[in-house]
Amino acid sequence: MTAEWERATIRTVIWRLLPLLLLAYLAAYIDRINIGFAGVALKKEFGFSNTVFATGAGLFFIGYFLFEVPSNMLLARLGARRWIARIMVTWGLLSAAMIFVQGTTSFYLLRFLLGFAEAGFFPGVIYYLVCWFPADYRARMMALFTAGIPLSTVIGAPISSQLLKMSGIGGLPGWQWMFLLEGLPAVGIGLLVLVALPDRPRDAKFLSADQKQWLESKLAAEPGHYEPPHLRSTLKSFYDVRVMVLCLVYFANISANLSLAFFLPQIIASTGVSLTVTGWLTAFPSAVGVLGLVVIGWLSDRTSNHYALLLVTLLITACGFLAAAMFGAGGASAIGIAALAFASIGIHGLKAPFWPLAPIVLAGSATAGGIAWINSVGNLGGFFGPFILGWLTDTFGTYKAGIYALAAVQVVVALLAAWVLRPQANGRAGKA
Repeated sequence: MTAEWERATIRTVIWRLLPLLLLAYLAAYIDRINIGFAGVALKKEFGFSNTVFATGAGLFFIGYFLFEVPSNMLLARLGARRWIARIMVTWGLLSAAMIFVQGTTSFYLLRFLLGFAEAGFFPGVIYYLVCWFPADYRARMMALFTAGIPLSTVIGAPISSQLLKMSGIGGLPGWQWMFLLEGLPAVGIGLLVLVALPDRPRDAKFLSADQKQWLESKLAAEPGHYEPPHLRSTLKSFYDVRVMVLCLVYFANISANLSLAFFLPQIIASTGVSLTVTGWLTAFPSAVGVLGLVVIGWLSDRTSNHYALLLVTLLITACGFLAAAMFGAGGASAIGIAALAFASIGIHGLKAPFWPLAPIVLAGSATAGGIAWINSVGNLGGFFGPFILGWLTDTFGTYKAGIYALAAVQVVVALLAAWVLRPQANGRAGKA
């Protein structure tokens, strides 16, 4: 097999899998973060404080945490196609059901159930990519897939801001139209996944017999290759110090990402600009983040130094937040938005070097459950980050205190990662 033949095989896999997976993730993340655009309307209609809003928005991640590992182990047992389709259909229906929010209790309950339904999607796809792409290609594939995170804001922010203007049509407020029209597409995409997504290379009708054999053999010879999930090795990996640090790194990253997703529309709206301008300004940092993700993903594969790039992205995030708090009114100014755009390079760029480290750290039979554990613990940052930002804002009357806190978390986690992960990144440590 020539190198060009192998690259052609990988290109075929990319074009047959990545567009659908990226579309699914776009739908998932739009449904996850559109609560940020509904925030002003919900506060006005139901009298929510910043703390109540942040608690409800963050309860998504408590439900997500509780079902994440079981969901991903079921995916490995039952197959990605059926399980990812199940996840998408249930979360799409529950996202649309946000139109039934009537107050604090229903708000909390529906956000919790939405997180429960979506649990397993992201780590499931990460695990799925490990089962399809050799190690030499994984950082780029992770970068392409996780581009759905910033792209969801780039695309979703202007759309959400326009849907909010539908207030009064059919007797519904704009925030209800937004949840309904952004939730139902996930159901259709889930049904498409059920029809179009093959579970394994050997199931792919778009590959020849030689391509299937080469890809399966290549994957089987690499660290992190597929093995049936084993409960004992999975539980053992939870206590590995390297896995714990990966959990903290992702916790810090998600805290930063979701705090901006939930509060940036409100920070910008506080300046008095229109809904349309709010949507476009909210999208700008994420658009810059897409570029950072692509460049850092390319560097991660080009240099194979995932460890160094991981530290760089954490420090970029910290510097951006510090600049926004010190010189940019916490994001409520042109300088602040530019600083948060710089932070977004680190926030979104971290995904490319981060996820290829997990299959290296984890033993094969612990890969599915271990990736889910890292993702589930990390996603608790989606509760604590916004909650702390909301509580500090209510306490001090400014977003600056919360932005400083987010910056401090990035620095602390960067120091931990520098201390613990370096031997593993250089290939000198064994597996969990």
